[in-house]
Amino acid sequence: MPVYAPSGSGSVHIDQILTQISIAWPNDGLVGTRLFPPVIVRKQSDKYYIFGREGWLPESGDVRAPGSRANEIPGLAVSTDTYFCQEHALQIAVTDEERENADNPLSPDRDGAELVTSRLLLGREIAQKTLATTAANYASTNTATLSGTAQWNDYANSDPIADMRTAKTAIHSRIFLEPTLGVIPYQVMTELEDHPDFLERIKYSERAIFTPELLASVLGVGNIVVPGVGYNSANEGATPTLGYLWGKDVIFAYVPSRPGLKVPAYGYEFVWGGQFVDRWREEARVSDVIRVRRRYDNKITAKGDAGSADADKSIAGYLIKNAVA
Repeated sequence: MPVYAPSGSGSVHIDQILTQISIAWPNDGLVGTRLFPPVIVRKQSDKYYIFGREGWLPESGDVRAPGSRANEIPGLAVSTDTYFCQEHALQIAVTDEERENADNPLSPDRDGAELVTSRLLLGREIAQKTLATTAANYASTNTATLSGTAQWNDYANSDPIADMRTAKTAIHSRIFLEPTLGVIPYQVMTELEDHPDFLERIKYSERAIFTPELLASVLGVGNIVVPGVGYNSANEGATPTLGYLWGKDVIFAYVPSRPGLKVPAYGYEFVWGGQFVDRWREEARVSDVIRVRRRYDNKITAKGDAGSADADKSIAGYLIKNAVA
């Protein structure tokens, strides 16, 4: 088995220490995996199950006479969809000069692994955000676009609590389960903090300070997350164009506490092989090269019935577009 050799063999080596650093890199502000929890799969490409809802069919023929067989019912009608865990990878060169001139607490190898990890996971976050905030991915009953006085920054006319409860009931009417997660982006949350509807409801609370936990309590949703991560949408080398990645769209979703291939959910990130850091020597560049790679596919998994108008559309989530102006 080839072993990495800094002296110049050029052999690719999975660096276990840098891999652990990459996995432990803090995901502050990233919430995509809250909507699409990772599920480790054994194959890069395969099928996953979409279960029917036969469990809701009442059964009247369940009486069994002594000595007779119980009536047998058909199993779940199972359809399938496919995933393909495309590899996503970035790399960075750490020069000998950089390493030799680094002062504590700088660590070029660690810093390089963390920078590449940050960029890689930011790309994943953008992909998950795009999937979650595209109205065409939702059933027609599970999305709304606000405008004018209905937007929540209009304190005199808007009704955010009613809008959010509409989202809850829409999800419950399709899957008979309450949403467990709400994604309220930072720009939306800062408007809600001063909305009279919420101030009236929390003024008698212990601290009377509007928090995600208080919002979750008012709505009866298990968790509210407030993504505040920013990103640069300009091209490489151009003047930075900074903005909030999650924008002004609100999402409610049913996400199970224990994800699995046969557990219904708003969505999953299918991951093949985990996340690794490779390192090798390129003597011609007088550098070591550090590469982070992850193979995954994001999928919305709880969808409308086949043949219906909402086939292939999310029914375990609800999207509110343009919640604030």
